[in-house]
Amino acid sequence: MKIISNKTQLIYDFEPRKNGENYSQCPECSKTRKHKNKKSFSWNDTKKVGYCFNSDCEASFHEYKPEREKKQYEAPKWKNKTSLSDIYVKWFEGRMISQKTLLKMGVCSDMVYMPQIQKEVDAVCFPFYLDEKLINIKSRDIDKHFALSKNAELIFYNINSLKNAKEIIITEGEIDCLSFIECGFDNCVSVPNGASSRNMEYLDNYFDLFDKLERVYLATDNDIAGIGLREELVRRLGQERCLIVNFKDCKDANEYLCKKGGLSLANTIKDAIEIPVEGIINLNSCYDDIYTLFVKGMEKGNSIEFECFDSLMTFELSRLAVITGIPGHGKSEFVDYLAIKLNILYGWKIAYFSPENYPMKYHYSKLCSKITGKKFQLGYISEKEYIETYNYIDDNVSFIYPEDDMTVENILNKAKYLVKKRGIKILVIDPYNKVEHLRNKNESETEYISRFLDLLTTFCKKYNVIIFLVAHPRKMDRIGTAYNIPTLYDINGSANFYNKCDYGIIVHRDFVDKKTIINVQKVKFKHLGDGGQVELVYNYVNGRYEKEGSSVDQWDNSNYLHHKAIEKEHEQTFEELVKDIPF
Repeated sequence: MKIISNKTQLIYDFEPRKNGENYSQCPECSKTRKHKNKKSFSWNDTKKVGYCFNSDCEASFHEYKPEREKKQYEAPKWKNKTSLSDIYVKWFEGRMISQKTLLKMGVCSDMVYMPQIQKEVDAVCFPFYLDEKLINIKSRDIDKHFALSKNAELIFYNINSLKNAKEIIITEGEIDCLSFIECGFDNCVSVPNGASSRNMEYLDNYFDLFDKLERVYLATDNDIAGIGLREELVRRLGQERCLIVNFKDCKDANEYLCKKGGLSLANTIKDAIEIPVEGIINLNSCYDDIYTLFVKGMEKGNSIEFECFDSLMTFELSRLAVITGIPGHGKSEFVDYLAIKLNILYGWKIAYFSPENYPMKYHYSKLCSKITGKKFQLGYISEKEYIETYNYIDDNVSFIYPEDDMTVENILNKAKYLVKKRGIKILVIDPYNKVEHLRNKNESETEYISRFLDLLTTFCKKYNVIIFLVAHPRKMDRIGTAYNIPTLYDINGSANFYNKCDYGIIVHRDFVDKKTIINVQKVKFKHLGDGGQVELVYNYVNGRYEKEGSSVDQWDNSNYLHHKAIEKEHEQTFEELVKDIPF
């Protein structure tokens, strides 16, 4: 096995002789000591940690695991059932799905254990195949209880139809997919877990299958959750090849089939609405959004569940946030805190262009502390927590480090790839002065900054991403040992940093009173907040922020991945996910 020194980060080969405590020469210091054979190193093979008792060394060690273990999936056990119970034969007849289609897709019924009611019931089963291999099975009973095979991979239902197709229809549920197949459209797939964009491994893992497609027909449900899924698919797959299937007064494809017949359902593909080309807006393509606004009104954005800050602003995608403050006052720490909270609460994946946080291991350690609530060091964070958090960050955070081309155009090109491949919704550019700025001939600095910010705002809107841009102010005046608090107009180069952003935030640290002042100077849209100022305390344990006046024993040092509020949010998402699966 390999072990790594927490003192020097050097890696050594070490083979324990037994379980429990092992004593040996220290791999770190024995070669330089007078008594080279002295066994000052103790390794506990149960805990996978070690320590050198030599007072001149005192190095600690843990097992080195260089790569994340590949996620292991379990294929479901299949009894090769081919028949349906009478209750489901009648049910499918009522849904206008023929026996021919059901046999073609291998739909059957079986006794299935339903976790919601903790017993086996007669259920209809939808097998998910990749080539000839069974990958997953989704089951539902007559009372709308659902189950997916335990530890099985999420893939598109009918994913094999993607292999040679030039066009594909994407639905929100298996019954909708069967409805299109019933009408002769074999080139139809369904997402496996309803209208949730939180877990899209079925798209992440098989994104390459969409490369050769010329058209994608989005036939998701005609409700808020379905519209949200549709927008995420447009963002990931590209609006230039996506078309929207309009079910008019019906909720989904199967309801449309039952009410209006197969010919009319087939015509929804023929009449699908193209998403407008850039710069031209077709009002009909925005109808669902406009009607939702009419019914629900202007809704607040997403909060970070930190009351004193949430009263100042809430977050919405497709926005540009500019953050400034004197160097060393915590701009990057605060942006990391905001990004991690938005990721934990809403699943918004993050991409960083952050050269000042290089090498990446230092940046990673700060993110890990913000998530776990603990100092990034063995002894504070357990080995289990380390692996859990490493896997979580690996799934949710990407890093952009283009060594040979740090222009904004190249950074955004990398971010575009991460939008499509990994589904990022947050892009952090930290800081502005580390971007390679190439001004056009005869272009003033003000004109260049205006063009630079236009590139960012256009990217935000096109890919439904929020960008956090960190920019340093010009040299600020001092009052004694303190600096004046800067404003967005103090950022080097142009007032456009204020004029063109949607959010403007100043981070200023008062080193005398040991507090951080957060001044939300600009919130462009009133429904997202009124702005204002709040004083916070920097949590030096984990890099988070606490309410001003809170004592150290009141600080939140809990693990976000284990937090009750987060677990509740995940449970609600699952219930919503189940509720929205169309049957």
